[in-house]
Formats: sequence, C-alpha cells, structure tokens
Amino acid sequence: MDTGRGASDSAQDAAREARQHPAMRWLARVGFLAYGLVHLVLAWLTAQLALGDREGQVSKDGALQQLAGQPLGQAMLWVAAVGLAALVVWSLADAVVGHRGEDGAERWRHAAGSLFKAVVYAVLAWSAVRVATGDSGGSGSSTRGWTARLMEMPLGPLLVGIVGAAVIGYGCYSVYRGLSDKWRDQLDAAGSTGRTGKALTWLAYVGYCGRAVAFWAVGGFFVWAALTHDPAKSAGLDQALGRLKEAPLGPVLLLVVALGLACYGVFNIAKARHLRPA
Repeated sequence: MDTGRGASDSAQDAAREARQHPAMRWLARVGFLAYGLVHLVLAWLTAQLALGDREGQVSKDGALQQLAGQPLGQAMLWVAAVGLAALVVWSLADAVVGHRGEDGAERWRHAAGSLFKAVVYAVLAWSAVRVATGDSGGSGSSTRGWTARLMEMPLGPLLVGIVGAAVIGYGCYSVYRGLSDKWRDQLDAAGSTGRTGKALTWLAYVGYCGRAVAFWAVGGFFVWAALTHDPAKSAGLDQALGRLKEAPLGPVLLLVVALGLACYGVFNIAKARHLRPA
C-alpha cells in the first residue's frame, strides 16, 4: 500500500474541498476587496510623497493605519484580516490543486507563485491584526535591523543580495503576469470579456507594470546594501520610494508608481466582484 500517495491524494482532496466551498469563495472576495483597498491607499500615499504633501508612511502598516482612522476603521481591519486569512487558504489550495492541467516547469512555477502570494496575504493579515490592536512599528528601522543581522551571518552579503535579486525578480514576474493575461484565469466570463474585460485588461496592464517599479526600487536598494556591505543602504517600500524621489525625474516616477498601485487596487476590487468559481 502506497501510504505516501494516499496522503498526497487526501491533501489534494482537502485542498479542493476548501477552495470550492461557497463560504471560502465569499471570504476570498472580502480578501481581494481588502487587498485592493490597501493598494488604493498606498497609491494615495505615494502620490502625496511625489507632490511633497506627505501625511503617512508608504508601507502596508501606513496604509492600514490610514484605514484604521476612517469611520468604523477598526471593524474594517478585522474584516480585512479575516478576508486576507481566507486568501491564504485560497492560495495554498491553489498551489496544491489549481494547476493540475499544466505540465512540468510551468506547473511548479505557478504553484510557487501561489505559495508566495499566500505568504504576502498572511503578512498583510497579521499586519491588519497588529494595527487593529494598536501594535505596529516602523518598517524602515525593522528592515535595516534584520538586514544587519543577515549581513552578520556567514555569506551574509550574498544572502542580502539574493533577497534583493528575488524582489527584483518578482517585479519582473509582475510585469509578465500582467502582460501575459495569466490573471484572467481567476475571473468569470463577465470579467474577462466585453467592455468589462477590456477595462480590466488595461487596469491589469498598468497595475502589474506600475507596481513592478516599486519592487525594483526595493530590490535595488537591497542589492546596493549587499554590494557595499552596508545594511543602512537597504530600504523598505517607504524608504525606497523616498530615495527614488531624489532621482532624476523622481516625482514623475513616483506618480507612475502611484498610478500603477491605484490600477492594481481597482483591479483587485473588480476581481472580488468577478471571481471565477473554483
């Protein structure tokens, strides 16, 4: 009796049932809505930074803090945390059973992408809980702190460089994801055809490519920190965009990032409406 195969089949059956459950689909809708709102706030904060009227930190915690300050903000954060936690389960199930029709390297690449998204959703869900309970800290100092600890390890600069390269690589994957239309796989027919489909196509193109610039900025500073052996050169999103502003045409680049984040936010809100049944 092949117990390993039996355990694998049981895991796939459980993942399939979780992903196809109607309650999970509705919770996933809430998660995509929350994810979209966070990106819209990030876009607003980035535009403020570009125009020199800064009121908040351009980071996930900064965006969540802005949401917390709205009417019913605390309740919104708890609902967002539940929805994002559902997206963690949704993405993990997608990694297990969502790419069965694909072969070889493509299947493993897409499964790895689903796992990465599960990590992103989990971090954001945990951040929503922390902000809702009043326990949040600055991302910049923490980024430099763990970079310094990583730098002190054997082959530390190499590891920091790998982190930076991975972030840059994910930015490239974001461009590929948007321009290759892979995002259509999660939309129903109404969301991928007709006028709605055309509108979502442009939102996806601009959104995925625009946010890639932010990934490249963050990843680039990690690579710089690795090359100079200076953890202070690393940067979270807030610090990376702040430094990007000082570059030639920096404010213009920031407005491009803001536009991309806004489009990506609207795209995820639309995805919540047009999420395809598993």
